[in-house]
Amino acid sequence: MTPALSCYSTALVEYLGGAAAGRLAAAAHLWVRTDDPDGALAFSHHDRIDDGALVHDHRPDWPSARAALAALLAEEGRVIVSGNAFHLLWSPHHGVRTVPHWFLLRGRDARGWHVADPFHALMPGGEQLPYAGVLGDDALRRALTPVGRLDPAVRNRDVHALGEPVEPGPTDAYRWLRRAIPSPAPSAFPASPASPAGPSAGSSARWPGVWLRAPGEVFAYLRDRLTGDADLLERHLDDLWAASRHQLHRLGPRPDPELADAWTQLPKALRFAADSARRGRPRTGVVERTLDTLAGLTTGREASRARG
Repeated sequence: MTPALSCYSTALVEYLGGAAAGRLAAAAHLWVRTDDPDGALAFSHHDRIDDGALVHDHRPDWPSARAALAALLAEEGRVIVSGNAFHLLWSPHHGVRTVPHWFLLRGRDARGWHVADPFHALMPGGEQLPYAGVLGDDALRRALTPVGRLDPAVRNRDVHALGEPVEPGPTDAYRWLRRAIPSPAPSAFPASPASPAGPSAGSSARWPGVWLRAPGEVFAYLRDRLTGDADLLERHLDDLWAASRHQLHRLGPRPDPELADAWTQLPKALRFAADSARRGRPRTGVVERTLDTLAGLTTGREASRARG
């Protein structure tokens, strides 16, 4: 059964197969960048679980993209592609919202391209159910329509979709992922160290900007930023929803009930606060209580584990 994750990590786990779901559970965390030049936040939800094997690729036009995808699919047997939810018939965002959405190509024959999207979620716009089907060339072209310029919060999601900063390529191109060809040339965003330098490691050449990693610092920072900026809260609802899903996956099938409930309530409470602010009735206390509860629970359990 596919775990309940974000569209990015759902596709990643499905692509990697085997023990990838277990590796993701062990790798899950919640880190936040505090100094993005565009004013948005950036989040990392997990360490890389692909051993650094995947990189983004792209082509500027459909004929060259189609040829490259056909060759890659013939070579590897499956490909993660970056679709456009506005054009995905199975997405609640279809015809409503332009946002990147990962799914998989699993094969190609005379009927067309075999696609699979195991992502399942109940979202404000409706429920997305897992999808498997066959798309012709023109249907796949529409599904992969370049998303164009993205809000910085959404762009940051794309950049950190693999867990660490990885340049995702131009958003006015057709995009997908492939296994890296070994090269001595450094990437635009070099890989993170296996163990970050301390709970709030700050900036480094490997992770551009200043990052908070300790749960207490992360939740305190989010409380202060999100209670004072309703627009910022609205823009990052999807990020905190994804955090909830990754953390519940980390807790496993027999979680601490109190901690699991706190993570479950997080996106609901933030959505309520954002809706209230939109109606001119801010509920900042809801945000404060929810994040303070998580801070208390997570830091308390970290201390317990440290004591052994």
